[in-house]
Amino acid sequence: MVFRSVSIILPTLKETDSFVQAVKMILGMNDPKDIAEFIAVVCDRTNPDSFKSIEEGQKLAEAAGVPLSMLYQTRPFFGGAIRDGFDAAKGSHVCMVTPDLDTAPDKLPEMIAMAKKYPGDIVIGSRWKKGGGFENYDPVKKVWNWFSQKFLDVLYLTALSDFTWGNQLTPTILAQAIDYEEVKHPINIERVVIPLRLGVRFHEVPAICHMPDEETVNPLMANFAYLRPAFRWRFAKKEDMVKPGTDWRTLMGELRGEG
Repeated sequence: MVFRSVSIILPTLKETDSFVQAVKMILGMNDPKDIAEFIAVVCDRTNPDSFKSIEEGQKLAEAAGVPLSMLYQTRPFFGGAIRDGFDAAKGSHVCMVTPDLDTAPDKLPEMIAMAKKYPGDIVIGSRWKKGGGFENYDPVKKVWNWFSQKFLDVLYLTALSDFTWGNQLTPTILAQAIDYEEVKHPINIERVVIPLRLGVRFHEVPAICHMPDEETVNPLMANFAYLRPAFRWRFAKKEDMVKPGTDWRTLMGELRGEG
C-alpha cells in the first residue's frame, strides 16, 4: 500500500480555543495535500461553544482546501468517538488528535514522513522515548505509567516504550478492520496490542504529553481498566481481533503490499 493522505479525528467535548489552535497547527506544519480531512466527532454532551469553534476551524480548513466535517457519534464515550471517526475516515491513514492539545499534533510532520516510508506500518508517539516526556502530569500517574509499560513489554515480548498513548498514525484499512471492544480510554491500548498480535510493525517517535490544567477525564483509578484489554488480547485468537467477514491474513497481506 501507499500513503496518500491522513484523516484527522478530533473527538470534541468542551474544547474551544484549543480546537482552533489544533487545526491551525496541523495546517501550518503540514502540506495540505497530506491532510485528507478533519472529522470533529461530537455528541449530545459537547459544549455549545465548541460548535462555534468547530465552525471557525471549518473556515480555516476549507480556506486551505481541506474539508472539516462534524460527525455525531453513535457509540458512547471517548473510545466510541474514536471508533466512529475511524469508520468514517476516507484518507489512506488515520490519526486521532485530542483538540485539548493533550496529544498535540506537533509530531505529525515527522509521523507523516515515516508513514510515507513505511505505509503499511503504524507510527506511534512515545512519551518514554528520548526526546519525549510529560508536562503538567500527575507524578503518581507517571510512576504507574512507567511500570505499566515495562509490564506490557514482558507480557507482549516486545520493546515498545509506550503502549497507552493515543498519538499514532495508522493505515485506515487496519483501523477499520479491527473489532475493538473498548468504548472508553482503554481503547488506546487496544489500538496497540491488537496490531502487535496481528504482526503489524511499529515505528516510535518521541512525543510530549501536554496535560491541560483542568481535571483530567481519565483519573488514575481508571487506568486499572487498561489491564482488562491487555490480558484479553494477549491470549485471544487472531481471527477474533478483526470484524466478522474480515480475514486477518488477507489484511496483513494488503498492509505489506502482497498480492
